[in-house]
Amino acid sequence: MNVESASRSAKATEHPPTWVVAARIVVNDAAACVADLHGPFRTKTEQRIDALFAYCRACRLA
Repeated sequence: MNVESASRSAKATEHPPTWVVAARIVVNDAAACVADLHGPFRTKTEQRIDALFAYCRACRLA
């Protein structure tokens, strides 16, 4: 086990995981511009979101 994986293992035991997903969302030009400049943006209700993978937000372990 290398130093990085040992560090990640230690982090995983410090907190309960908060699971998030990386996602692919189709947006219009205006939403893409806002997201590119500021990060967060709002989408329409009931929009389909394709999750690419899930991971812990704090330690980034899958």
